[in-house]
Order: sequence, then C-alpha cells, then structure tokens
Amino acid sequence: MRTRYIAAVIASVSMAAGIGCTQVIAESSACRNLPYKDGEVPRAQYVPCAGEIVTALEELDRQTEAALAGDKQARADGQTTLRRVIALMNAAGGRQLLERWNDRTLMDLNVDMHNAVSHYQAFYLVRILDNSNPYAATSREAARAEYVGGHRRFLDASRTYRFLK
Repeated sequence: MRTRYIAAVIASVSMAAGIGCTQVIAESSACRNLPYKDGEVPRAQYVPCAGEIVTALEELDRQTEAALAGDKQARADGQTTLRRVIALMNAAGGRQLLERWNDRTLMDLNVDMHNAVSHYQAFYLVRILDNSNPYAATSREAARAEYVGGHRRFLDASRTYRFLK
C-alpha cells in the first residue's frame, strides 16, 4: 500500500514536470489548435483528436505489458510513447481537458485518458528489480498494480471513444 502511495505522489509530480517536456506533434495532428468555446471543444472537432490519443494509448498499453514481462526495448519504447501521449494531451488543451464540460461523455473520456496516463507514468517510475534483489517482488507488484490501473482506464477510454465514433 505504501509503495502505491509513493508511486502516486511521484506520478503527480512527474505529470506536473512533464508539462514542461515537449514532444513534437505533427502539424497535421487533430489535437492542434482545437476551437475552445465556453471552456470546451465541440464533439465533432474533438473526436479526431481523441482518436489520436486513444490510438497512442493502445500502443502504450501493449508496450507497457511487454515491459512488465521484462522486455527492456518495450520499456524504452513505452517511455517514448508516453511522452507522445502527454504531448498530444497538452496540444489538445492540457489541464483544460479536466475541466467540467457540458458534454458528459467527452468529459468522462478525458478523465479516463488522464487517469490512464497517470498510471502509466507511475509504472515507468517504478524500477523493476532483478530477482536477486530482496525487493524484487515488491517492485514487480507495484509496477503490475500501475499497469493494471492504466490498462483498465485505457479500456474505459477506448470503449467511450468507440461509442463516440
């Protein structure tokens, strides 16, 4: 329990610090220059951007699952994909995505995507130790708990996105 609490605190700090990190987003990205009106984006303009984010989260989920199984390249790729997801969300409005929107379905989608990212960030902050380390089981369990949380939220976001299409 204490490990999960520490990971959650680190993830929150990392999310705040991650806003300063930039990842190049393609000029053609649907997440660029979204037309905010009254604190939210109309559904028709937002759904393509949400699709980009969900697609990146799907890739991140696969990479994170492989990283949990010990694939070092998947871990490196997952960290890169995580930065891309955060950059897409920042391009789409960053913290504005967590504001209360009149379109409840879009608001729920945004919260699920944000929560998935928070869990994946926490996963990548946990160092998975070799079996020879006395804390190996604890580190693996902490990483697994974050992966499961991220995976669950990703699936929720994916279902909501498919409903919107």
